Amino acid sequence: MILAIDCGNTNTVFALYTTGKQIKQLTSWRINNDIKRTADMYYPWLLKMFEISKLEIKSVTGVSIASVVPETLINIKSLIKKYFNVKSLIVNENILNLGIKVKIDNPKEAGADRLINSYAAQKLKISPAIIIDFGTATTFDIVGKDGSYNGGIIAPGVNLSLEALYLAAANLPKMSLKPLTDENSSIIGKNTINAMESGIFWGYVSMIEGLVEKIKSINEYSEYKVIATGGLSNLFKKSLKSIDLIIDDLTLIGLVKLFLDNKN
Repeated sequence: MILAIDCGNTNTVFALYTTGKQIKQLTSWRINNDIKRTADMYYPWLLKMFEISKLEIKSVTGVSIASVVPETLINIKSLIKKYFNVKSLIVNENILNLGIKVKIDNPKEAGADRLINSYAAQKLKISPAIIIDFGTATTFDIVGKDGSYNGGIIAPGVNLSLEALYLAAANLPKMSLKPLTDENSSIIGKNTINAMESGIFWGYVSMIEGLVEKIKSINEYSEYKVIATGGLSNLFKKSLKSIDLIIDDLTLIGLVKLFLDNKN
C-alpha cells in the first residue's frame, strides 16, 4: 500500500492506495493542521485510524507527500523517518522535477499541490484542463495538453468566506454551508440564516461560473475540460454547470502515480 499525504493550509489528508491493475483508494483520514503537532503525536492517532479501518500500518510500502505548509512538513517528515522504514517522496524536495513545464514568472512560487494536480491531469490523460481545487483557497489552474502548469487564479475558499462573514459582522451567527439545489426557492432568504446560506452558496457558484466563463473566453482555453477536486467539490456538483468531471482525490492520485513513476 502507498500512503499519500496532502498537507494543506487547513487540514492534512492521509490516504491509503493499492496499486495493482489500477490505483484504488482504500480509505482516507483528515486531521486539522496544527504546526505544534509532533511526530509522536501524529503516530498514536494514525495507529488508531489504521486499527479502525482494520488495516496494518506495516503494510505501507511507500509514502508520497505534498505540502504547502513548511512547519507541518517538518513534523510529517519526522513521523515518516521515525515510524516508517519505507521510501518516501516529497514534492519540491527530493522530487524536484515532475517532468512538466512550469510556465509562470517564478516557477518556485507554484505550490506543490497545484503542480501535482497538473502532473495528475497529464497522467490521467484529462489535460488540457482547467482544474478547480476547492480547499482553504479555491484555485483555478490551467494545465496544458502536455501537463504543463500555465498559471491560474487564487480566490478565497468558501469556508474562509463563511468565517470572514461571521467575524466581521457582529449580529450574524456562525453557520456551516449546505448545498442548495432549488435556486428559485432558495435565492431569496426569508431569515438571516437563509440569507447567509444563499449569499455564500449562490455567490460562490456565480463566482466559479463567472471565472470559468472568463477563462474560456480566451480562445486558447475555450475547449479545455473543467475538472473539480478537493473536499468541497461535491457540495456544488449539482449547481455548477461548467464542471465536466469531479475527481475528489486528484492530488492524492497524483502523489501515488508520482511514487510509482519514481520507485526505482
